[in-house]
Amino acid sequence: MSDHFSGPAVMDDPAVDITDFYAFPSPERPGKLVLVMNVFPMATPQAYFSDVVAYRFRLRPLTRSGGNITHGTPEYTIDVTFNDLPAGNSLGIGNIATSDGRSASFVVGDPLEKDGMRVFAGLVSDPFFMDVEATIRTDMSGKLAFGKQGTNTVQFRDVLTIVVEVPITSTVESFGGSSLVGAIAETIVPRRAKPIRMERLGRPEIKNVLLGNTTRNPMGVELRDLYNKEDAFSLSREYRPLYESRIDETLAFFDGLDGEIAWPPAADGRHPMLDLLMADYLILDLAHPFAPGNFLEIERAVLGNRPHASAGGRWLDDDILDEMLTLYVNGGRGERLGDGVDGPTHPATPVFPYVRKANKRTDLPVPAFVEN
Repeated sequence: MSDHFSGPAVMDDPAVDITDFYAFPSPERPGKLVLVMNVFPMATPQAYFSDVVAYRFRLRPLTRSGGNITHGTPEYTIDVTFNDLPAGNSLGIGNIATSDGRSASFVVGDPLEKDGMRVFAGLVSDPFFMDVEATIRTDMSGKLAFGKQGTNTVQFRDVLTIVVEVPITSTVESFGGSSLVGAIAETIVPRRAKPIRMERLGRPEIKNVLLGNTTRNPMGVELRDLYNKEDAFSLSREYRPLYESRIDETLAFFDGLDGEIAWPPAADGRHPMLDLLMADYLILDLAHPFAPGNFLEIERAVLGNRPHASAGGRWLDDDILDEMLTLYVNGGRGERLGDGVDGPTHPATPVFPYVRKANKRTDLPVPAFVEN
């Protein structure tokens, strides 16, 4: 699934397991940026945010030069933390602090607006949608195993969400006027020196699809826990070659699923998309207004060495599996491929907090791939 259960370590503590990350200009208030971090796969009304970790959003300025994108060093951060719940008390209190001086406390389940900033945290319907079993069958068989009508593996499931909406102007100013930004979500244990990173997420399905199959080079090595602890803006020199080898081989696997080669290796033998995907963050252009359906639009423009035409990022209802599958298999130059699942349990709403109310279903079995 998008980033649900993305490594053995986070499966031991679902409150730090980031299931999804979304970033998009506000469809309701132009000039605002919305960041959404979902955690705790298959959450129930008894699920709570951790009082140990900080749920952190990070943004950095990006520079486009031809077919390359590089990130700068200035950084804008938003930290959301939660107080310990006293015995017998289910009313959670959260705290938000931004690197440009905004701060507030809020009640879990109740939206808050202060100083132009809005925040909401609570149990909601999982906005992700995908036929996970068909994706696994494709990976195992080496053949496209998707039907015209798929099954949404997370249908009626719930997650814990954190939705933050902040003004764009101050962020762009702090980035020297750059409206092109890279965004990630993290769960960290804060420390005065270097924080302990539990998990991080930029683009969906990097870990579970591109890094998850241990039968690919380096064979037998589970890389996702290592990858989760990395700084997305500064990968370690020691482990980067391992990630590159696995992702390069997986991209070549997907390219061959239709029997044709859409991505001939570059002069150095690497997949042409490798460097772009190793820069694992959502790419947004804050100078563009909200519009759905532009997931990977900026990345495709970079690969084609042409100007991008949208804000990019990721909206809640974007069909990320179809977009990635089509790009990976035929380079976006053939038929649109997909898993036959075209929308979430409940479509997003265009008003804050954009996510939908929880399903609170108690009759749903644990998916077989989770048990295994």
